[in-house]
Amino acid sequence: MKGSVSLLFVLMASSAMAHREDTPINSGSELRDWCKAESEATLIGKGLTPFNWSASYWDQGNVLMAKGKWRINGSDVTVECRIARGAEARFAMMSIQDSQ
Repeated sequence: MKGSVSLLFVLMASSAMAHREDTPINSGSELRDWCKAESEATLIGKGLTPFNWSASYWDQGNVLMAKGKWRINGSDVTVECRIARGAEARFAMMSIQDSQ
């Protein structure tokens, strides 16, 4: 029975992840929120502790843009994200760069 419970958890987690990646991003505020969550997860995965998120967003024609900043160990880390309006989140692009 223990193995069945573990398998069920893995299947539920996979289902939730697939759904999140298939969610369309239709506005700059949705991209900003996606950018925050994805960059925070990436930085934490590298053993860093990001805090004090700030961001702005805009669109250039049909492309949504977001630019944010985390504070890490006394330095600013810039995050830039972009996606075509209405595209699924899995097609969003993100870059993270140290401001120094």
